[in-house]
Amino acid sequence: MHFDSESSPGFAIGRVAYLIRSAMAAVLKDAGWPFSPEETQTLITLLDAGKSLSMNELASLMIRDPTTVKRQLDRLVEHKLVQRSVSSEDARIAMIGLTRLGEQKLAKVLPLLDDLRKSTLKGISKSDLDATQNVLGKMQGNLSTYASRK
Repeated sequence: MHFDSESSPGFAIGRVAYLIRSAMAAVLKDAGWPFSPEETQTLITLLDAGKSLSMNELASLMIRDPTTVKRQLDRLVEHKLVQRSVSSEDARIAMIGLTRLGEQKLAKVLPLLDDLRKSTLKGISKSDLDATQNVLGKMQGNLSTYASRK
């Protein structure tokens, strides 16, 4: 059987994800932002949550390995952009929250990242974007179900 990578959504998604990450890295570097796109996404995820999250909640939202997220958090804590605290419900659980400094620093690069988002979506209609997001959401659900069966 011949596998046609050009007709595989996974390969196309991987290429687009690589290009987005590369463009994001360039935008952040040009802005003098010392953090990687992945570290920046961690900050954005915490900002979007609007509250502290456990390591597992954060890793789950980002669909990343908790060990990888922990390494990113160590650096962000060192720079005082996030803080760790103990869960009020279970002292064994570390909660991760965005600091005021983290919010302020992030606010400076979010407009640049929004410009990148707009450039990325140039020429794509709202209906095409909605359909794409719908399909990607279904694929994510299918893959989550598939992974949980293994």
